[in-house]
Amino acid sequence: MQSKVLVLREAVHITGCSDYAAQRTNAERGKNQPRANQEILRRNQWEEKQPIGAWLTSEHYKAFYKNKREQQQQGTPWQAEILKESTKRDGVSNGSSVIMAALYQSTDSSSPNKFLALKDVREVKEETTLDERLFLLACEKGDYYMVKKLLEENSSEELNINSVDVLGRNAITISIENENLDILQLLLNYGCQSTDALLVAIDSEVVGAVDILLNHQPKWRTRPTIVKLMERIQNPEYSTTMDVAPVILAAHRNNYEILTMLLKQDVSLPKPHAVGCECTLCTAKNKKDSLRHSRFRLDIYRCLASPALIMLTEEDPILRAFELSADLKELSLVEVEFRNDYEELAQKCKTFAKDLLAQARNSRELEVILNHQSSDEPLDKRGLLEERMNLSRLKLAIKYNQKEFVSQSNCQQFLNTVWFGQMAAYRRKHTCKKILIVLTVGMFWPVLSVCYLLAPKSQVGRIIHTPFMKFIIHGASYFTFLLLLNLYSLVYNEDKKNTMGPALERIDFLLIIWLIGMVWSDVKRLWYDGLEDFLEESRNQLSFVMNSLYLATFALKVVAHNKFHSIAERKDWDAFHPTLVAEGLFAFGNVLSYLRLFFMYTTSSILGPLQISMGQMLQDFGKFLGMFLLVLFSFTIGLTQLYDKGYTANAQKDCVGIFCEQQSNDTFHSFTGTCYALFWYIFSLAHVALYVTRFSYSEELQSFVGALIIGTYNVVVVIVLTKLLVAMVHKSFQLIANHEDKEWKFARAKLWLSYFDDKCTLPPPFNIVPSPKTICYLFNSISKWICSHTTSGRVKRQNSLKEWKSLRQKRDQNYQKVMCCLVHRYLTSMRQKMQSTDQATVENLNELRQDLSKFRNEMRDLLGFRTSKYAMFYPRN
Repeated sequence: MQSKVLVLREAVHITGCSDYAAQRTNAERGKNQPRANQEILRRNQWEEKQPIGAWLTSEHYKAFYKNKREQQQQGTPWQAEILKESTKRDGVSNGSSVIMAALYQSTDSSSPNKFLALKDVREVKEETTLDERLFLLACEKGDYYMVKKLLEENSSEELNINSVDVLGRNAITISIENENLDILQLLLNYGCQSTDALLVAIDSEVVGAVDILLNHQPKWRTRPTIVKLMERIQNPEYSTTMDVAPVILAAHRNNYEILTMLLKQDVSLPKPHAVGCECTLCTAKNKKDSLRHSRFRLDIYRCLASPALIMLTEEDPILRAFELSADLKELSLVEVEFRNDYEELAQKCKTFAKDLLAQARNSRELEVILNHQSSDEPLDKRGLLEERMNLSRLKLAIKYNQKEFVSQSNCQQFLNTVWFGQMAAYRRKHTCKKILIVLTVGMFWPVLSVCYLLAPKSQVGRIIHTPFMKFIIHGASYFTFLLLLNLYSLVYNEDKKNTMGPALERIDFLLIIWLIGMVWSDVKRLWYDGLEDFLEESRNQLSFVMNSLYLATFALKVVAHNKFHSIAERKDWDAFHPTLVAEGLFAFGNVLSYLRLFFMYTTSSILGPLQISMGQMLQDFGKFLGMFLLVLFSFTIGLTQLYDKGYTANAQKDCVGIFCEQQSNDTFHSFTGTCYALFWYIFSLAHVALYVTRFSYSEELQSFVGALIIGTYNVVVVIVLTKLLVAMVHKSFQLIANHEDKEWKFARAKLWLSYFDDKCTLPPPFNIVPSPKTICYLFNSISKWICSHTTSGRVKRQNSLKEWKSLRQKRDQNYQKVMCCLVHRYLTSMRQKMQSTDQATVENLNELRQDLSKFRNEMRDLLGFRTSKYAMFYPRN
């Protein structure tokens, strides 16, 4: 320790101030030095700038560091020797800096708190020779002639062409990263090996290097190199994943050109299994390494979700994007640990489908795409023969919740065209004329319905068959039903408040006819759509509940008239009298009937987003209700248990302060009363006199516990949970507001699609009347069934099947042609977008650097300029 202090003092004495000496420039140091030392100083300054290895050939430094190592091993202080050598070499000031560096590098057990011993604990790579470092540097600089010279002079194999630098990169990896393709070809010809060369080329997205590696076939190998390159690499040091294959990495980079090259080599991907798969392979992988198994599944799905891979491998990219997004959304709910990753991939698939649809340029292409039916969907034979707008792909998009696809501008414009149909001029009319047309159709909707019943193929029938006219007529029919409800509730039963009256009256029969029509409409939708799709629509759920309440109301009225007709006065009825129950159900039905009008707001661009926000808020309230009911139940149980035992009816009690017991308060006496009190306490509707928490002077503990429970309930529910509900509702509204246009267009498309088919052309109650068209269809079906059992009928059926198949094949061919055009346009737009956003990319700079390096090498070879092979270690001034 004394030697260190002495050396340090000597250094400070010589330099005067080490900080001041370190700040002086090289020119100032040269002026202060004798002329004899200036040449040494310049030489040392040049050596300090060189990389390690350029000046290690100096015998002076070899001897110096050899002596230093020997002194370190012997445990002797060597700072004085450093000072001596440094002052010989650089003079006084440079010697001080060497001393300071040596002091920070030295270790001394006597002063462990002043110095830190630094040691490389990582794996030490095999040291490379000077020629090997020169070889790797030439590959990095792009010096083709130097690399070729070193390879040709390596006759005795002193140069290891597979050596690596400090970063673990060999010559092939360095040439790929710097895009020196001519050097890469030269290295492959000389047998340079690299297990992950193809992965490096794909990761760097060097298309030319991938092409060279795939087409290179050495003559002295029996096994093709391409087979080895395409194998899955299991390298723990690779940056992407342990189980990485070239096609997976190329799909992750979404490089269309590289994937095209790889797919020509007949590559394949393992099919991902479900999360809960119990097969032997999944069980073994989960048992061995569950994290690796989950990560590998994520990598496979990230590969499958690549737009480039979908376009290359799928005949129907849009359908594949729909299915993948649904699978990924389901996986995000199961594997919550990787939820963000799966949701990001699902959104990527949705965006790809939307961008692909955006490439359509005319209505014909949109019609082919949106009407296309996959092989798994049921064949719409009438649609094929009549060339109707079945919009199968659009319905599938709504089923998979593809909001981006449905709200895309091209899709919405096509929907508008189909929606108005022959009423296309309505969109261009003035607002007053629009209102007049709607009111006229709403007033004369029974006449128009009768016209359609009698002549569905006439001009008026075709106009009524348009979705827009069907929407207005159905809306007018529903408003008429609400008018009858008002008449029934407010006017017709004004003088029958205290008597039972007849079972069913004339207005009851009108309402029942309307209900039968609405039930028949729901039954038809349930038959065509299926139970699952029918219940997914909240409008259908509300209609089902509403119709059930009304049917139960009229059924109870009939039961009450037949079973309880002897008790006519209302004051003598039981609490659960069928008439009273029917009136309660009828009241709930009236509420739901008017709430059903909210779904008509969806067509409005002003009220539609508000209606959607309200639906999302109700969902959040359902989540909040689960927490609130638990809290309410827990406090109710506690208060009921505390006050039920001390309750005595009709007892005379005294007032003690604010706790007045003369009120005979039985609020907390029963479970139901406690629930009511605590619920209304949230809205400040429970009077303070209800909360008597003290029975007598001797019950101080019970009084304190009761007051504590009430106070805790006030804090938890009134302050915390209600504010939480407000925050949730605000977040939902803000979320809808941020995507207002997309949410509204998607909801409007769902409403419009319900009027596009032939399921419910006429509104209730006219839909229960058999129309001539229905009778014709019925007789036609019966005749076809009879003819199918005859020989001529079988032949005719086979011919019709052939015709349907030919039409289906023609539609598939048209779809493939349109899809090819969309894919090419998508690739062109992506390429143009990349070129417009990145004008001077790293790739352009690399190309410029390669061209300059090739030009330099060619000029040097042409002029016969010869230098030492170690010249690249020195700077070019």
